[in-house]
Amino acid sequence: MSESELYRIGTVAKLTGISVECLRAWERRHGLAPAERDGRTRFYSHDQLKRLEKIKALTEDGHPISSLIELTDEQLAARIGVTRPRVASHRLPQVGLVGPNLLILEQDGGDSDIAEVSHRWIGIDDFVGSRPAERAALDVVAVQIPALSGDALQRIRKAAPDVRVLAVYQFASREALALASTEHGATPLAWPLTWADLMRACATPTGLAAPAGRTAPRRYTDHELVEIAGRARQRGFDAPRHLVALISELNAFTDYATQCLTESNDPELFDRLREDSSYARAQLERALANAMDTRRVPSK
Repeated sequence: MSESELYRIGTVAKLTGISVECLRAWERRHGLAPAERDGRTRFYSHDQLKRLEKIKALTEDGHPISSLIELTDEQLAARIGVTRPRVASHRLPQVGLVGPNLLILEQDGGDSDIAEVSHRWIGIDDFVGSRPAERAALDVVAVQIPALSGDALQRIRKAAPDVRVLAVYQFASREALALASTEHGATPLAWPLTWADLMRACATPTGLAAPAGRTAPRRYTDHELVEIAGRARQRGFDAPRHLVALISELNAFTDYATQCLTESNDPELFDRLREDSSYARAQLERALANAMDTRRVPSK
């Protein structure tokens, strides 16, 4: 097989949308080995690329990788396009909530006009031990998993094999994020999030786009940063204005790194840059909060 017919793992990741970490995990766990190796460099064939594209499409449709690995190319092609029935247009998607943070979020958020919460559980054990009829009545379940793990997702998927799963996490490794959708058919969502965002994810068939890696949530919106800088200027206090400028630069760089994730042959590098720059911005936001508190420069 000539090298012109082979694709490096970074190119495969870009063409298929399957992360490098996920491809390596599939190789370790399911034997999806590349066609050839040159030292530590992996090369995939054209046929493997096409097979991975089919697998990617099916995992996005909620099929766990474990259910696809033994299928032939013809069987994979036959499954593509066969999806669960859509939610009837005359009713809202039926949602289950699992976890104290989500239940509190619902209390603060109230009713939604795009999705309806019909069942609630304090923890995963309660959900798994509930009546099968309750779980079967759901279209989607949002589950609080503070440290995203395959074991928790596997329990949820086993208890509700036909229900769309949103995994709301606080901490997660890049590998856990990559495998959440491809291995367990779940959509990961970073906490904190608003009630409106959660309901939007429940109402959208594919959920929200999951970030490639863990990033620190923003403390201030762009509008708030502009207002803080203006109030600091009025009071003759330069430190908040300088911090706002640095934070804005890091926000821009984080957006740039996110864009490069899908355009670069080295997505792992830009994933790390995206994550690190977001945490650097979080440190500066904390410094800004301290500066405002010290000099009583209000944020509103």
